[in-house]
Amino acid sequence: MGVYTVLDDKKVDETVAADLKHIIERVTARTHIHSIILGGGFGRGEGSVLISQGRIQAVNDYDLFVIISDDDKTDFRSMENNIVGEIGIRLLDLIPIKYFNLTTLPPTQFNYDLKYGGRHLWGENLIDLIPQYKEGYVDPESGKTLLLNRLICAIEAYSEKFEQQCMTTEGKFFLVNQTGKVVSACVEALLIKRGKYHHSYQERRDIFKAEFPQEKDLQKLNERATEFKLRPSTLIDFDAIEYWKKAIHEYGKVISEYFELGSTQPGEKIWKALKRKILVTNQPIERVELLLLLYLEASFFRRRRILKMAKKELKDIIKTSFQTTGWESLRERTACLWHELYH
Repeated sequence: MGVYTVLDDKKVDETVAADLKHIIERVTARTHIHSIILGGGFGRGEGSVLISQGRIQAVNDYDLFVIISDDDKTDFRSMENNIVGEIGIRLLDLIPIKYFNLTTLPPTQFNYDLKYGGRHLWGENLIDLIPQYKEGYVDPESGKTLLLNRLICAIEAYSEKFEQQCMTTEGKFFLVNQTGKVVSACVEALLIKRGKYHHSYQERRDIFKAEFPQEKDLQKLNERATEFKLRPSTLIDFDAIEYWKKAIHEYGKVISEYFELGSTQPGEKIWKALKRKILVTNQPIERVELLLLLYLEASFFRRRRILKMAKKELKDIIKTSFQTTGWESLRERTACLWHELYH
């Protein structure tokens, strides 16, 4: 294994190290900080890189935790946007944490991964200041947050146009990569609920098999998601659209189970919850995303009502009327709005 990925390739490590060096130099030049910790897959040695025609590029974003002074008011969002263009990656998350808060961080998935999967990069090594969490235990609310956060991955990657025309290599790759995030979220949420969480993709895969032997379909999807996460490739020799559709089906089941909604069928559970507004989401736009996914497996007679409700929810967010009525148009508008709000 390499330093940042499972690939035993010196050039990969050198490329990632160069990216991180550039980010560190830019961040430390702008503000006084105590420490920088590398999180996410790259922190755990399971980062995703794509090697194509001799070029090595990070597939997913770099997650860097920046430990700042208690009175620091640096705008890290604008810094992220500048650095992304400089090193040629899709996303960068610079996540500020107040130094004073390190010793009292609660057992969220975010903090659990930081503690046990983080890698010290620069400044003081402060990882030991983070509390020792009980093995496998993450606050169950983190599972809800995770499932809802992955709605955008499901929505933005797929298009109805894929059914009528040949997908580009880039489109297929993006669809498979984002679908993998949805599948991983399902597995992680179920492990969190059972108190068997682990910060490593590979360990989670094995634990999930042992803990949920009945979930054969989700296990198969997770095998593919984990392998693609660790060794991504543009040479995709399986049906990416079918992979996405199966993942969305499992996603609905896990959301229904995790939120403990009452009814027989997962789709019915979510629909009733959305109508009664008892499914609590982090952001209003998540209601629209849920409705758009629910539409895909709903009966012909219910689909019109779902789209009408999704359109109304979207209008309430953007505070203006629009003529969009079809699922694809609503999906495109929702994905664009999400990026406007959060990046």
